[in-house]
Amino acid sequence: MTRMKESGIDWIGQIPEEWEVAKVNHIFEEHKQKNRGNKEKNLLSLSYGRIIRKSIDSSFGLLPESFDTYNIIQRGDIVLRLTDLQNDKRSLRVGLARENGIITSAYLTLRLKNLESNDSYMYYLLHTYDICKVFYNFGGGVRQGGTWSDIYKMELLIPPCNEQQKIADYLDKKIAQLDRAKRLLEKQIQKLKDYRASLIYETVTKGLDKTVPMKDSGIDWIGQVPEGWGVSRLKYFFDIYAGGDIDERNTVDEYSENHPYPVISNSLENEGILGYTNNFRFQGDCVTVTGRGDVGKAVYRNIKFYPVVRLLVCTPKIQVDCRFATYWINSAIIEKNQTAVSQLTIQMLGELIFTNVPYVEQKKIADFLDKKTVQIDKLIQIKNQQIKNINKQRQTLIYDYVTGKRRV
Repeated sequence: MTRMKESGIDWIGQIPEEWEVAKVNHIFEEHKQKNRGNKEKNLLSLSYGRIIRKSIDSSFGLLPESFDTYNIIQRGDIVLRLTDLQNDKRSLRVGLARENGIITSAYLTLRLKNLESNDSYMYYLLHTYDICKVFYNFGGGVRQGGTWSDIYKMELLIPPCNEQQKIADYLDKKIAQLDRAKRLLEKQIQKLKDYRASLIYETVTKGLDKTVPMKDSGIDWIGQVPEGWGVSRLKYFFDIYAGGDIDERNTVDEYSENHPYPVISNSLENEGILGYTNNFRFQGDCVTVTGRGDVGKAVYRNIKFYPVVRLLVCTPKIQVDCRFATYWINSAIIEKNQTAVSQLTIQMLGELIFTNVPYVEQKKIADFLDKKTVQIDKLIQIKNQQIKNINKQRQTLIYDYVTGKRRV
């Protein structure tokens, strides 16, 4: 059984007796080397905890001389992004360089002083510090960022060099296995999403009865439609409105008896609900469509609510199943590639092609798609939960081994 001792670090607790605790500046030095004369061309970026290549020719319009100030790094360096610490609590901020290149000097680059130390172990250790939100203790006040002077006295766990290597090798192997499982799940989710979109498109444009005679719709992306269907514009079926401003004095964050009506925006999070208010503009069957941000996402609504920030609201002029219209709008927006526009206006949405389908048939299609999409969404939800479990297992695995709770 491993003999343990107190590490002196509250959130870590006990560590193996033979491990040491050392300050960052005993293990690392801050590395700064400007890319003068633009000598190094391999542009790197820290993205989701990985240091990846970027094209130096298509980097958001930056001129070649802009890279003179970038930092030259080499394989084995560890890069920390300690910017915007107070606002961004979700980003992964630690990356291990696996090739030479240049990276923005806004990031902090650490280089090992002792070549016997293992860069992969140190990366996993600092990744654990990141996951455990240690870096968020820095950057208080106006600065909102951390520097070498903030971290150089931070304490690190230092196993014997041979054990560092064993830990790194073991974690490399196990993390690779977990990442493969995660990628497989992500591919399965994408296939389900593609199938969902294809099913909706096929059903809202071709109907449920595959035996009925078809005719040319005259619209390239629609192709043939059932003989009894027509093709028109959305504005002839719906009145379209845009959300505006709201007096914040009449809004609260949480639902209450005095403020029971959701304030709905263009956001896709939390069903677009920003808060609650004491009055409403719309009630009953309608469709909301995001006009800004993630443009063109339609949502069926059957509640009393108050729209804001140019959220588009479609209310039926004639008998229309708003669920069918929601499926149609989402499919049509994608097919017409209108998600690429920066803003969707009332006029633009009104000109969207809309099929004139008998109401009874609209309802049957909506009922069918409601049932099918719920089934698909449940499968996607299960696989997303499996990914969350893998991410949690990944974090726990790394934490346990770099803190000595489990030994190789």
